[in-house]
This record gives sequence, C-alpha cells and structure tokens, in this order.
Amino acid sequence: MKNAVIYLTFILVIVFLFGYAYSFNLPNGDGKTVFEEKKCNMCHSVESAGIESKKKDAKDLSTVGDNYDAGFIAKYLVKEEKIDGKEHKISMKGTAEERKTVAEWLSLLKSEESN
Repeated sequence: MKNAVIYLTFILVIVFLFGYAYSFNLPNGDGKTVFEEKKCNMCHSVESAGIESKKKDAKDLSTVGDNYDAGFIAKYLVKEEKIDGKEHKISMKGTAEERKTVAEWLSLLKSEESN
C-alpha cells in the first residue's frame, strides 16, 4: 500500500511539472517575439525591452500598461477601441492568439512607480 501511494504521488508530481513547464511555452512565442515578427517595431519602440524603431517619431510603449489592460489593447489593435478618439493606424495582422499574446505583454509594461 505504501508503495502505491509513493507511486501515485510521483506520477502526480511528474504531471504537475509537465503542466507547469508547458504553460511557459506559448504557441506563438512570447509577446516581444510576436511584436517583432509582426513588424510592430516599424512604428513603435519599447525602449524598456530593447526595441527601437527606426522611425524618428515612433511612440514608445514602455509604459503602456500603466493606462490600458490587455483586453483594451487587443481591441485597439484591430480598431475596435479608440484612444483619444483615434483608432490604431493599422489593424494588426495575425491570429487572435498572437494579438492576445502581444496585448498581454504590452499590458505588463509599466513605469517603475506603478510596480
């Protein structure tokens, strides 16, 4: 009986560890990777993440999470929301999962004061 309990505990730990490890492996990469793959850095910089746009008037998104949550950002990226009465200039191309991944990453970008 004791061996059965140890065996079941071992199996549960292994299943938990696989689940935990898999949760970090997003199917479309992390938000920074998707941001760069979708060429968002053509118009935007994220200086806190080491992303700099070649565009001189690029908007830095390093603190965008101070004002907006992931849900709002995801909608804004496909012109379903507005900021100061304006839609995002280009609707983000890609899957809903990629948009969600980028929006979640952007929502985590906050100033040091708000952390």
